[in-house]
Amino acid sequence: MMKLGRFEIDLGMRRLRLDGEYVRLGSRAFDILAVIVSAHGRLVTRDELMKAVWPGIIVEEGNIDVHLSALRKALGADRDLIVTVPGRGYQLAQPPIPSAPEQPRAMSTMKPSLPARRAALVGRETATRQLCEALACSQVLTLTGTGGVGKTSLAIEVAHQMASQFDGLVSFVELTALNTQEAVLRAIAESCQLPVDSASVTVPALAAALSETPRLLFLDNAEHVVGSVAEIIEPLLAGNNALRVLVTSREPLRIRSEVLFKVDPLALPKTHSDHEDILQSPAVDLFIQRANSLPANVRTDYSEICLIGEICRRLDGIALAIELAAARVEALGVEGVRRRLDDRLAILTGGYRTAMPRHRTLRATFDASFALLSETAQCLFQRLSLFNNPFTFESMRAVVCDTELSEEDVIDGIGELVAKSLVNVSLNESEAKYRLFESTRAYAADKLREKADMSRIASRYAQYFSMNADARSNRELAIADAPADLLAA
Repeated sequence: MMKLGRFEIDLGMRRLRLDGEYVRLGSRAFDILAVIVSAHGRLVTRDELMKAVWPGIIVEEGNIDVHLSALRKALGADRDLIVTVPGRGYQLAQPPIPSAPEQPRAMSTMKPSLPARRAALVGRETATRQLCEALACSQVLTLTGTGGVGKTSLAIEVAHQMASQFDGLVSFVELTALNTQEAVLRAIAESCQLPVDSASVTVPALAAALSETPRLLFLDNAEHVVGSVAEIIEPLLAGNNALRVLVTSREPLRIRSEVLFKVDPLALPKTHSDHEDILQSPAVDLFIQRANSLPANVRTDYSEICLIGEICRRLDGIALAIELAAARVEALGVEGVRRRLDDRLAILTGGYRTAMPRHRTLRATFDASFALLSETAQCLFQRLSLFNNPFTFESMRAVVCDTELSEEDVIDGIGELVAKSLVNVSLNESEAKYRLFESTRAYAADKLREKADMSRIASRYAQYFSMNADARSNRELAIADAPADLLAA
């Protein structure tokens, strides 16, 4: 805390007070004040201000005049505390006086920054535009979707495009390694450049520090601490109408003001599409870009493009799975990758070394999701691997319920699996139909093989659909479609 004339300036909390009352000041205007005050009477040039307030950004020099005018307006009768030295820069009319000893801070003084954009997004132009529009008028926007679908890449692009709306004041928090509410709270405080060295970091204190300041807070990978994030974010939003929160999570926060956006897989080419239609598919485009970046020199003749279209369809348009498959083309060829998709958990490895561990292999991505499930949901998830095609609640109940899983367990479990983006649901008139992506089902089947009762559950599946005439006539599921390896067991 420093005293400047009648004012008190808290550089850590980014606060300006006059006679104990907070003075409203825009973030760029405060940045200019902070740079001039930190110079302790030394003259600060315009170039120095530009580099400090807009690091790495090219802006009009007139921005300094605009925000300096706002600063002087906030200072009111004491506007002459900042002196303009014509042709040179700015300095204080009197040096600031520390009102308390400087406290050590367990944080960097660097301005918070977003992760760099990853490779150019493919097939996300419409989603990006929709998300930017939604974030402009929603307090909290949560991107949900299955693991590996591309939530983080899309959110990074949106945050970069929206940064100027918040005067560049964007705070990013990677939540993957955090496991407690205290750790999440401290990470948010750090990202907002607030002091975190004491044990007094609380939600009310953070809400007070962030109140009335426009800011975009980007919280990535929240699913494992979703409850803690919800308990922190709701009070922050209540105290700051100018705050916007962008979240990526495999399940919603379930708080007031939350707007959900489900990130769908990349658009796929239809079966029997012609050459041009296949090439226009975003999923195929991503596969070719990733394969040729290695380089694998993928051909674009019709036969090879058809194989790539089949691979992308079998991978359900999941961006991570497509990238991992494309990375294998250099060693296996396109046809070799296609033939080995039945063992996709073994071959879909070798992601970027700089990626998080759970994004380096397809199995690791599913492991992260599976670990967050309750025991009931884990048991149900494994048994659902028997269903190759869309299925109803009645068929699910008939196959999976026993002394270990009651009907009530199945109701709770399917709700959890849908919420955590492991099972897809669609409404056919008034009836819900459920479906697992092919890669998700392959992982669930792999987990089911580890269970001692696997053959018993598989036999019940076969018995139900062989005896159920309605199911056979409606072809909801045919025995021929059942996972042969599981039934044989």
